Amino acid sequence: MKYFYPSLQALHKPSIDLSDGLPGYKHIETSDRVELILQGLLSAYEAEVVYVTDFDDAEVRTIHDDDYVDFLLAISKEIDQNAEYIPPVFRQDLTDSPLYFRGGMYCNEIGTPIGKESVKAGLNSAHTALSAATYMLQNNQSSFVLTRPPGHHAGRRRYGGYCFFNNAYLAAKKFADAGKKVAVIDIDYHIGDGSLEFACEQIPYFSLHSNIHKNYPYLDSDFKNENSYVTLNEFPSGISGEVYLQYVKKLIEQAVDDSLETIVLSLGFDTLETDYCQDEYIFVTPQNFQTIGTLFGALQQNIMILLEGGYDADNLKRCAAMFMDGFLSKKKL
Repeated sequence: MKYFYPSLQALHKPSIDLSDGLPGYKHIETSDRVELILQGLLSAYEAEVVYVTDFDDAEVRTIHDDDYVDFLLAISKEIDQNAEYIPPVFRQDLTDSPLYFRGGMYCNEIGTPIGKESVKAGLNSAHTALSAATYMLQNNQSSFVLTRPPGHHAGRRRYGGYCFFNNAYLAAKKFADAGKKVAVIDIDYHIGDGSLEFACEQIPYFSLHSNIHKNYPYLDSDFKNENSYVTLNEFPSGISGEVYLQYVKKLIEQAVDDSLETIVLSLGFDTLETDYCQDEYIFVTPQNFQTIGTLFGALQQNIMILLEGGYDADNLKRCAAMFMDGFLSKKKL
């Protein structure tokens, strides 16, 4: 087993999150969170850390629309070194508008500012997931991928929720293209509304998440899942960690059968009871992450553990260590 780290992740340094309106607050999606998680992982198991430097855009275009990728690259060139871009208007089609306004057809919120190097960091994060997939295919082993920026809110032609490219589905597609039966299992606090767009027969999507209307991404009130390759499980607010674990067990039972060969696990540490991103609190503890690790470590499939959310800097290191300790207690390396 190896850990995969995006060498360019610190180039993405959003300063202010305006999601809750003015005056805004200091952005919580920082490079420090990845460093803390890596420290926690290494304290549990000193695996080799693979530092990935690639950031070309060719492979992300296999799942993301060309015009979307082109816009991200173009707007990056126009942003000053210490400035950030947020779309000034939001419309479904701004193709004929000046470049500066066009972001409003690829994003529908104001919490994900783009800096000069943010897209480069996003491409590097995507390549980190792809590099881990290559390693797993060649070595028949699991991996932990410290993807930052995260990815599960990124759709075919949409960014937001701190995400630019869908790391989980890029990796899953690589497994599927190699003939592996693969599924994406998502246990971030929030539903992966970007991942919903990619779910298909070859790569089904299984999610355990908070209420989709009362928590980000605040989906339409009339939203209905009509994709037979999407399985959604919603936990109620206020539950204990022990109750949450029962939901995780149910999710695993839904997703895993004897024919499944590979799992891409979108792991968020933002279910922790002290995480800042929760609109409706649940009470998952660091010890509960150890049990979650044990549940996934007991599975026979190779697992790519891929980082999504998790923002409580005081507890990230411990949560990562507990998860990996539980995972390794059952998984044979």
